Amino acid sequence: MTVIFAPLFPHAEQLDVGVTYINQHVMALDTSIKDAAYSYELAIEYLSENRFNANNFKSIRSELNLLFNWAWEVKRISIADIDRVQLRKFVDFCNQPPIELITHASYPFFVEDKQDGTLAPNPKWRPFVLRSAGRYVRKTSTLKAQLSLLSGFFLFLSDMEYVDKNPAAVLLRRLNVNNTHVVESSDGEKALSDVQWKRVWQHVNDLANTQPEKHQRTRLLFALLYLLYPRVSEIAARPGYTPMMSSFIRHRSGHWVFKIPRSKGGKSRLIPCPDELMQCLKAYRQYLGLADFPAPDEQVPLFVRHRAGTHGRETGILNAQLGIEAIRDIVRMIFDNVADSHHGSVQEAHELSELRDFSVHSLRHTGITTSIAAGTPLQVVMKNAGHADLSTLSVYISTDIQQQAEATVPRAL
Repeated sequence: MTVIFAPLFPHAEQLDVGVTYINQHVMALDTSIKDAAYSYELAIEYLSENRFNANNFKSIRSELNLLFNWAWEVKRISIADIDRVQLRKFVDFCNQPPIELITHASYPFFVEDKQDGTLAPNPKWRPFVLRSAGRYVRKTSTLKAQLSLLSGFFLFLSDMEYVDKNPAAVLLRRLNVNNTHVVESSDGEKALSDVQWKRVWQHVNDLANTQPEKHQRTRLLFALLYLLYPRVSEIAARPGYTPMMSSFIRHRSGHWVFKIPRSKGGKSRLIPCPDELMQCLKAYRQYLGLADFPAPDEQVPLFVRHRAGTHGRETGILNAQLGIEAIRDIVRMIFDNVADSHHGSVQEAHELSELRDFSVHSLRHTGITTSIAAGTPLQVVMKNAGHADLSTLSVYISTDIQQQAEATVPRAL
């Protein structure tokens, strides 16, 4: 059987808008391969984080292009199904690729239509290059570099709770590679301490009170991330999805819930909203000149931009939803501000300085950790979080929004 690979990832400057034929191809695969579209979104997000280092970006893009093509076109499996055994098969495939995937010169991924500027796959492009006569052979250093790059990607997928293991790191260890870029960290190290969270929340409230035009939004963002612990991709604009204020819904039970229409595994969920979160939403909406709470059909972005977008799908648009990078920047700014503060004891100052090592995803871990510590039943926390193990627990547990809301133990902000 002839194997055909295609360029699946655009240039750095086109990550936000995508390439038409790729978007159509991925959506078509989503009907037959689990999580095809969602895993592709995660890969785009990971590439976006590395777009500002041209050499790293190209190397990572090449390896992800190989991995996704192999998983989808050769094995017909989801990226989430790639374990150590499957990745070993992928490495073997790359060591001895089919002849139809080998070329004798490097060609660009795409060709551009000179009339309308659209991109199409370059018919001359192949993923493997053999520049001299003879059979295709990979050096050990090439294999190690490949696994190192893929290890970074799987570590990112683990942080996003899409996979539980890092098979590339396992293979690297088996190769006896002393690679400082492979860092395994435990979930417990990702959550903010009580002191760190209290200082962060105090700083956010101080900013909201003194600079409401900018930081009423920040307060709602941090309250949402801490109290509902969504993934950042679930509250940010991404291809095909823009969260709105109307994601807050008055449920028939009488509780306010936050709706996440589709996330990991294509699952949707409703998360009960504590009163503290609704008060933050009310304050933000009042500052925007809106009614206290959203109407069901309201089309106001969840987090409205303060400035018009400068690139991507929403260039020049002011009232647009924040993207993942913008949300990360806000959280990073708050963490850095608190880390630079010099209040309290030397020990507290040291603890706060550690905030520089945390990310927006740390707030999800913090919310989950403190919710469990407060006594919320584990199965309710997992249902609210849309955790990967929820599908297993759902066989034994049946809870509706009323039960979720009543079982969720209140926590102080």
